[in-house]
Order: sequence, then C-alpha cells, then structure tokens
Amino acid sequence: MNIGIFPCQGRCNVSMMTKTVAEFFVDDEIIRVLPHLSLPLENESGVKEKYIALNGCPAKCASKEFDLARIKPDEEIVMTKDFDPKNNEKYAELLNIDEEVFLVQEVIERLLGS
Repeated sequence: MNIGIFPCQGRCNVSMMTKTVAEFFVDDEIIRVLPHLSLPLENESGVKEKYIALNGCPAKCASKEFDLARIKPDEEIVMTKDFDPKNNEKYAELLNIDEEVFLVQEVIERLLGS
C-alpha cells in the first residue's frame, strides 16, 4: 500500500509548515506528496493508495480540495488544532516542527498498519 499526502496549498506560515512536514516523509516508494488533486491520482505502480489531507488551520483547505475532487481522504489532520501555531504571513522561518512531524508519522503508521 502507498500513501499520498496532500498538504494545504495556501501561502501562510501554517500552510508552509504542512508542506515542510509532508516532505519529511517522501521516500518515492511508499509515500508521496500530491502536488494537486485535479489530475487522476493513479500512481504508476498500480498499488492501492490511501490519502491524507494535511491541513494547516481550521479552514481545512486540503480537505476542501479533496471534496472538490470528489475524493474522500482516509485521514484528515489539522495542525493548528493540535499544536496552535499562530497563523500569520511570516513563513520564512519554520522552527520546532518536531511535534507536527510526529503527528503525521502516527497517522502514516496507522494507515500502513490497516
């Protein structure tokens, strides 16, 4: 089984954090970051893929993109709900994202184990 992570597509700090966290898990064999949902999500290997909507804030933009594509993600994460990073326009510096990385790791392990 493979996992496709679709991070929030916004440009604020929490959106940039979701993209950064998602990149920690890319391994080209099992986990990939989805650049957008407008194309068919078929992976080249033909292996079944589960999807994670990785939202930066309660607006849930990544989840809304899945809705627009008429796809139900297998998991949905909202970073600010769990760790409360303040949403602002300063995204040049992303520090202390260990907890966010750990949260996504837990979800990935749960999906791979199911």
